[in-house]
Amino acid sequence: MIQQSKSQTLITGYLRTGSEYLSLLLNCHPQISVTMYSVNVLRFIYKKYDPISEKQNFEAALNDTSERIEKRYNRSLNKAEILEAFSSHSNKTYGVFYDLIMNSLYLSKPAEHWAEKNQVLWREIPTFLDMMPEGKAILIIRDPRSVLFSFKNYTYVPPPAYLGAVFNMLDAMRYGLLFKEKYPDRVYVVRYEDIARNPQTTTKKLWRFLGLDESLDSFDYSNWIDAYAKPWHANSSFHSNDDLRKFDVESSINRWKDNLSNLEIRMVEMICKEVMQSYGYTTTTEKADWLPIIRLFAADDKITSFFRKWVLTGEGVEAFPNDPLDPKNWRNENEKPYEKPGEDKNV
Repeated sequence: MIQQSKSQTLITGYLRTGSEYLSLLLNCHPQISVTMYSVNVLRFIYKKYDPISEKQNFEAALNDTSERIEKRYNRSLNKAEILEAFSSHSNKTYGVFYDLIMNSLYLSKPAEHWAEKNQVLWREIPTFLDMMPEGKAILIIRDPRSVLFSFKNYTYVPPPAYLGAVFNMLDAMRYGLLFKEKYPDRVYVVRYEDIARNPQTTTKKLWRFLGLDESLDSFDYSNWIDAYAKPWHANSSFHSNDDLRKFDVESSINRWKDNLSNLEIRMVEMICKEVMQSYGYTTTTEKADWLPIIRLFAADDKITSFFRKWVLTGEGVEAFPNDPLDPKNWRNENEKPYEKPGEDKNV
């Protein structure tokens, strides 16, 4: 029988913002099961099987999800169990569909709450909250200059695609300010810098936000594994998981200062200046010569379109460098979503 969840949480942000570290910290608490990527109904299923309340549509959505999870993560869904639970449910919605699959895969006592990290879904936070009456969301923000440098160093797509991070961070930060006002009790916007410098204090605040016992002192880093079932140390593009040295927090925060070009820094600060200051990030660029900045991305139609949109509307974008729905862009078909040590609900 599928265990019922008490709450559901979406963790999201842009690439290279520290969301995996955040997920692992939250998962230290025994009352919550935090995973990454695997089910992701909002990206792969939502509104594609309307009306989901009809049995044939539900079964098609379930088969789609099962096939993807089997192919990408080598996990098997108990489809009969999920179908039986859905059939007897009085409110047949995408939210119930999502909840049942997460409960079936990841919930076991004492964990009664779940959270799933799915990147680049900040605009979908209101949809998630509508789907889940007890749902909440955590949006992680990071200094866009740090994100740009990390993404520039880490991404496998050719330059100047990394510059898209500027417009994504602008968008995420703008929506974060909106959500803090609109959903003060259901959306928590947290800065990477606060997590990195004060992980236990910040995590306890997040536990309190999620309705968990914040007095718990459980940060056993020795058991941590990453999303691919390997020992986890930092998940930094500058500090590999094979590197057992202590992670340099301040370097992760300030490395951009000595490594981004002046043009890259000016581009970030001119585009994101207002929202950066709203989050407490200091900027120094007052004005910039746009012509050499535009030359950084002029040959790339996608980044040029992002820039044009910003010039005309002041808005950013929510976009991956490549289509996340295309299996060719999945990094590793054998990758595995995070699970707590000793937890195995494969059926």
